[in-house]
Amino acid sequence: MANRILMIISGIILITGGVFALLAPVLASLTATLIVGWTFVFAGLLHIVQAFRSGEDRWWNAGFGLLGLLLGASFIFNPLGGMISLTIVLGAAFLAYGLMQLYLAWKRRSMDSVWMLGLSGIVSVALALVIAFNLFTASVTVPGIVLAVELISTGVALLLLKPRSDRVSSTGDTPPAEQSA
Repeated sequence: MANRILMIISGIILITGGVFALLAPVLASLTATLIVGWTFVFAGLLHIVQAFRSGEDRWWNAGFGLLGLLLGASFIFNPLGGMISLTIVLGAAFLAYGLMQLYLAWKRRSMDSVWMLGLSGIVSVALALVIAFNLFTASVTVPGIVLAVELISTGVALLLLKPRSDRVSSTGDTPPAEQSA
């Protein structure tokens, strides 16, 4: 029961954060950029520490560490440039995902409900084109909106996730907590 309460509280917090991100997408984009920047910095530091601790792959770890530090610092000290970089990556992901969906829809065109896959592919490619043709405008809102959608969908998933009532132990008996019910 305690786990269920924690999932409900987590879900509510994530949904609330997602709604705030939708209401202030520029601030959410800045936040996402700074989180990515600090993640690169910490990962870079860990690679550098590993380079000094291990003789194996020392140069690779040092190189990746330095790259992570530089990339993270560029996101932190130039967040607008970081937002543009994140938006380009998101646009490329939307384009690749949309093209793959269109390909799969075409390949499976004889199936009944494949039109939804094709429609989703068209939407993804359209989003990629909107980002590409409005890069600077999109870069201050798109990362925040994507973050908002992720927070809300994860929050809803946690709220809707219910413990299984049909669980059976390895011996085939009903778990003790459910025997008393």
